[in-house]
Parts: sequence; structure tokens; C-alpha cells
Amino acid sequence: MKHLTSRIPALRLPGRSWWLLPGSVILLVLTLSLGVLAKSFGSPGPDLDADVGLSHDRSPALTTIATIINGVLSPAGNVVILAVVCLILMFLLRRPLTALAFGSTVAAGWLSSEIGKITVSRLRPPGSVTHALILENGHDSFPSGHTAFAVALVWGAVLVLARTPRQRTVTAVVGGIFAVMVALSRLYLGVHYPTDVAGSLLISTAGILFWLPLWNNLIEPRLSRISRINKRSAHTSAHSSP
Repeated sequence: MKHLTSRIPALRLPGRSWWLLPGSVILLVLTLSLGVLAKSFGSPGPDLDADVGLSHDRSPALTTIATIINGVLSPAGNVVILAVVCLILMFLLRRPLTALAFGSTVAAGWLSSEIGKITVSRLRPPGSVTHALILENGHDSFPSGHTAFAVALVWGAVLVLARTPRQRTVTAVVGGIFAVMVALSRLYLGVHYPTDVAGSLLISTAGILFWLPLWNNLIEPRLSRISRINKRSAHTSAHSSP
């Protein structure tokens, strides 16, 4: 008689140590402190000077690329991207546990940026000075949500989707280039300061470091015992009894 294994194989994501929790909180506090300090300097300052400098070197091609990134990585676009990837993993590749791990990891990094936006409440760069190419106003400059999502997406790909050291290295390099492009596009458009995009890297990383031990030690072990997840998984194997 054939029967299903009781549990699908563990994903074995990095980051099982509970010490990551206080470490991530320390990183979050340092990042928020960076945001508060950057806000206190105000404008004009080095942050604004960098934006103004980029506004002098614009070209139609670069403007097109930056505008596309702005539209694709909008909040609605981010939700669509994350949903599509998770649906492919869950239903097409039959890897529901991987889908949940990837989706939750990226969401943890991306949504952490909201903590900074609410806590720091930094005013956007003055569009009249940066010659901003899109209109974005309000006290939500620190950190950049676009950059935070890009960083979280890269972390999710490296930690969850890449399974070998070589895959992780290649993914990290390619993903790093992608994240830098997104960060530079926000400065190029004149809607964020350099410290905003730097803060995105730190705060997104802090959110993911906080999430990993929770996922590895508490959430995944419970999800892997759910029969519906086991039945949907391509990793579930059948064994013949002797």
C-alpha cells in the first residue's frame, strides 16, 4: 500500500539563531537614528546636493528606465509581482512551503519600511530644486519604499529560491545590481535623498533578520505538518510498504 510522507522536507533557510531578534532590533534602531539625523540636517545639505547633481545629467534613455522602474515597483505593482511569483511557486511548481517562505520574507523586508516612514516622517526633497520628474510629496521620504521592496526581493531570492552556494552568489550579484539600479532611479527622479535609499537597505534587512528565526523555528515546522500543504507539494513522495 502507498502512503504520503507525513512531512515535506524542511527548506533549511539560513537564520535559525534567536540572537537575530535582538540584532535586528539594534539594526532597526540605528537605521531610524540615521533617518532622524538626516532629517535634522534639513535642506540644503549634502543629501540635496547629490540629487541636484544627478538632475544635471539626465538623458531620455535614463529617464525612460527610471520612469518604468517607478511604475513597475509602485505599491500596487509590488503586490502583483509578489503574488505572481508566489502563485507560480505554489501551483505551477507545486512548492507551497517555498511560496509561503518567499512571500513572507519579502513582505517582512518591504513592510518594515513603513516603520521608518511613520517614525522619521521626513519631507520629500523640494521638487523645484531637484527638478523632480514625477510628483511625490509628503512626509514619507525615509526610507524609499521602492528600494526597500527591491532589497527585500533580492533577499528573498537569495535566501529562499537559491539553493546552492553558487546559485546564491550569482543571485546576490545580479540582485545587488538590480537593487542599486532601483536606488539610483529614485535619486535620478528627484524624489528621494541618498540617505533614504541607504536606509531602505538597512531597514529591509532588519525586518528580514527579525523574521527568519520566527519562520525557521516556529512557523515552518507547523506549516510542514498541514496535510493540505503536503498534498500540494511536489516534494511529497510515495513509499511502498514491505
